[in-house]
Amino acid sequence: MQRKAFPRRVESPTAAELREMRRNLGRQGSADSYTSRPSDSDLSLEEDKEASRREAERQARLQLERAKTKPVAFAVKTNVSYCGALDEDCPVQGAAINFETKDFLHIKEKFNNDWWIGRLVKEGADISFIPSPVKLEAMRLKQELKAAQNGEISKEKVKTGNTLLVPNAIISTVLAPELHANDPSCPPTFLKCLSSRSLKAKQKQKQTEHVPPYDVVPSMRPVVLVGPSLKGYEVTDMMQKALFDFLKHRFDGRISITRVTADLSLAKRSVLNKKAIMERSNTRSSLGEYSNVHPIMSPIKPGMCAEVQSEIERIFELAKSLQLVVLDADTINHPAQLTKTSLAPIIVYVKVSSPKVLQRLIKSRGKSQSKHLNVQMMAGDKLAQCPPEMFDVILDENQLEDACEHLAEYLDIYWRATHLPGSAPVNPLLEQNVVTPPSANSSQQ
Repeated sequence: MQRKAFPRRVESPTAAELREMRRNLGRQGSADSYTSRPSDSDLSLEEDKEASRREAERQARLQLERAKTKPVAFAVKTNVSYCGALDEDCPVQGAAINFETKDFLHIKEKFNNDWWIGRLVKEGADISFIPSPVKLEAMRLKQELKAAQNGEISKEKVKTGNTLLVPNAIISTVLAPELHANDPSCPPTFLKCLSSRSLKAKQKQKQTEHVPPYDVVPSMRPVVLVGPSLKGYEVTDMMQKALFDFLKHRFDGRISITRVTADLSLAKRSVLNKKAIMERSNTRSSLGEYSNVHPIMSPIKPGMCAEVQSEIERIFELAKSLQLVVLDADTINHPAQLTKTSLAPIIVYVKVSSPKVLQRLIKSRGKSQSKHLNVQMMAGDKLAQCPPEMFDVILDENQLEDACEHLAEYLDIYWRATHLPGSAPVNPLLEQNVVTPPSANSSQQ
């Protein structure tokens, strides 16, 4: 009788064997996921960075809020455009400014070397972070470097593809055309073309070389009246005087009307404008020193008399109060006279649409004015030929009351654009320290 074969009983592993198995599995699992699972120290480092970033953003928001009640340190006109929405380096995400070329900015204070705090001069615009000239210059250099790298790639393609088709003499002429001016092997038309291109390139380089991102301008753009003809003659002086009297009463307590006898057209923008802003942007102190920024730097530049520089500085000082500044400028009869200055004025054109009406007005003032009829008519014609873009306001109404209301409406809008609700309109420290000559307090009666 055969005995049945029973299956062999498998003994269960001991506790020690189980522990050994778990250790082996743990080693295998950790080796497989070592690169994908961060350690505790890495997680702690990331949390510290995030906490530090949040605290820095909180402090930046706080400083941004406090700046709302601070006075304007200075103002700039933009020569470039900037989109803050595309900049990820802003201390507070979404709080960077957007501006176009020829916009005006009020600067409140310095946040760091890369950022200022201020606002766009526009009604309803809030306090924002503004890129400093240092940051804009770094962005420009980065873009140029990228473009140059792309250019090197294209040059290499041209060099490897078409070098054998171009004679060596022509290659060297392209690089230095002035060295081959008397070379008989080079065709005259070719040399003329090269020299023309070289000159245009140098002119283009000269035009773009000295353009700063910002130009320092008065905190309040001064208002300058031109037309209907020449100042110093009765028709023009009487019409402008009527407007001065209206503004004096309409904006009583908010306006400063001052006479300027110096020729402001001599006050050209200084090349040092860019250097001055860049150097001040690098300082570690607050923007207290920016309150003394002027486009005309000492010493006096050749060709500019001390009287003109003094008048420019006086206008800047008057504008610090954030009051409307109106200039009764004796020598300014055309907007082109002020385009190269740093005043960035509001040009108001008092226009008489019909030359015949202007002629009758001049003749009605008597023989003393009629004998200068041609000069006055020519001046009126030159103003009439200007494109409308050269003026900020054109007063072409037939009635004086309508013209006055038109100008008042524009200045009311400008006032609201330059003043934040609840902001400090005047810096009391500046009021104590500013010493202005007696002519600063004179007004048109």
